Amino acid sequence: MKGFLKFAPHALIIAILAAFMQLLDFKTGDYFYAWVGFAAWACYFLNGCTVKGGAKVIGCWVAGVIASIAIIELGLSLTSATGSADVGFPIAVGFIAFFVILFEKVPALDFIPAWFVGAACFFGANTLVGTAQPDLACTYSVSVPVILISCVVGQIFGYVTVLLRGKYGAMIGEGEAEEAAA
Repeated sequence: MKGFLKFAPHALIIAILAAFMQLLDFKTGDYFYAWVGFAAWACYFLNGCTVKGGAKVIGCWVAGVIASIAIIELGLSLTSATGSADVGFPIAVGFIAFFVILFEKVPALDFIPAWFVGAACFFGANTLVGTAQPDLACTYSVSVPVILISCVVGQIFGYVTVLLRGKYGAMIGEGEAEEAAA
């Protein structure tokens, strides 16, 4: 129980940050999506909880968005050529996915999960935006900045989480107790 109580302030910090992220969503209109920010925040932790890792997440999200646009454009072209979206889009997805996986060998862009999460957020946002704006160029001009802003905000929240957790841990001597146990 004592360990639980020592950890409760950390949970409160996360709860306040999460509530603040949701408030940002409400207050910024269509310029920020909390659901995308939360996905990006999680990627910050999946890629090592460092500024360098956060920068790589952002780069991979940008690449994932570019790959998503390539899928849409290629899928539309192939659908036009074949007369079937059931043919055009699966081929486009497979073709682009092949090239995405090759980036595992490029150190600056090798965090492939961020490509896929960024792409998923992009497709989700375009589903929402696209219903109101059927023109793809207009849809992209709305969704791309929102997805990338939301990703950067998620990385900032990840950084702040680690920073506050470290400060709180130092206040309660958390690191010292873990070093002594080791």
